[in-house]
Order: sequence, then C-alpha cells, then structure tokens
Amino acid sequence: MRQRLRKKEAKRISSAVREKFGIEITGDMDLVTFDDRRVILVNGEPVLFEHDGGWYPTVLCIIKNRPSKGRVVVDEGAVPYVMNGADIMRPGIVEADPEIEKGDFVYITVEVKDTPLAVGIALTDGSDMIGEKGKVIENIHHVKDKIWNHFFGR
Repeated sequence: MRQRLRKKEAKRISSAVREKFGIEITGDMDLVTFDDRRVILVNGEPVLFEHDGGWYPTVLCIIKNRPSKGRVVVDEGAVPYVMNGADIMRPGIVEADPEIEKGDFVYITVEVKDTPLAVGIALTDGSDMIGEKGKVIENIHHVKDKIWNHFFGR
C-alpha cells in the first residue's frame, strides 16, 4: 500500500529528521506499508523507516547523506554477520564516534571502503564500544534485509 503524506505531516517528519540526525529531507513523501514494515519514500527512494514508533534513516539515506555523527566502523570479518542481521559486537569494531551515547542512532560502515552496511541503536557509549566482548549495537536495518530487498532486489 502506498499513500502520499500530507504536506504538514511531511514537514513535521522532515523537521524531526533534520533535528535528530542532521539530515535534510526534501521532496514528495509517500508512505509504503508492506509485511509489517512502514517506509517513507522521498521522490520514489526509501529514505526513512519506522522502528519502535520513530522514523530512522535507511542505509540508502546514510549512503547519500553521510551524517557527521554516529559513525561506527567494523572490520571486514564482521561484514557477513552484520549483513545477516546480527547485532554488532565489540571485537568487530575498529572505530566509533566518541560522542555516541547509549540509545543514540548509529550507522555502521566497513573499514577501508567506508561503505555503510547497517543502522542501529547504541547499547553503550561510543567510548566503550571497542573491546574484547559484548554486544554494543542493536542492528535495526541492514543491506539485504526485508526493507532493502523490497526495493532493491530479492
């Protein structure tokens, strides 16, 4: 199901995204519902998705906008796990924005190429993300998940 958002609602969401993530969203917004997911398309591209009642940038939105905060870098060995939906563990992290606070939105990139793979919620502060063991980021959307595959292939 697809429906155009009213300008007032689109403006409210755009303002919240700008304030929370530092990402400017402009253009026509359509709400798409499939399976149990709600996604906002901007000019036909999946830019935001709903999680726990809030709107978050998709991996595509991160690729196109590269926010200045909230970046976490994982090593190549973590990539297959992240792309299968695993939460992010300390041993795979090689760099984390020290300004990340527990509960913040983060995006995960792979070292060397710096390619965004996933987005998530920090389970600890950025300064505590590198270490020996433990889960530090909840993976809430990644390349090859239901949202990605719905728009970019099966």
